[in-house]
Amino acid sequence: MLSRLIRKLPNRWLVWMYVHFPGKGLKDWMVYRSQAKFLMAVLAVVTNEKGEILLLRHTYRKEPWGIPGGWMQYESPKRALEREIYEETSFKVKALGEAIPIYAEKPHRIELLYRARLISGTFKPNEEISECRFCRFGEWPEGLPDSQIQLIRIALGKHDHD
Repeated sequence: MLSRLIRKLPNRWLVWMYVHFPGKGLKDWMVYRSQAKFLMAVLAVVTNEKGEILLLRHTYRKEPWGIPGGWMQYESPKRALEREIYEETSFKVKALGEAIPIYAEKPHRIELLYRARLISGTFKPNEEISECRFCRFGEWPEGLPDSQIQLIRIALGKHDHD
């Protein structure tokens, strides 16, 4: 309840209180309580040695196919990505380059989109992922949402005219 009250205060009041109130702990608490909170997700367009794109069939989605990813858990983004993909597929991957940050809703979150390369492993289905498939760009399975195709395009630097 106090958090909601703090978020309603004008920003200039929060700054004044931060400058004039003693105690770093109280100040840090006020700043934390006044800021929006976001979930952080990591996603990747993973390719194999042929350049084919890894797609996963999720058991819990209405449109089941999509790229791999998951939620961060107090770890670096690249470590989170590599862990999530291993947990979901038993594949070892290597995240490449820098992430592309994307804001998404429902729930509000920041997604860090990477390119990644398949290193090794044999797929093992589980309660989240029933199947995997490596596809050439544009040869998508039925049930791959347009939003996932857009993420693939962004990660690969493809434009509509490509």
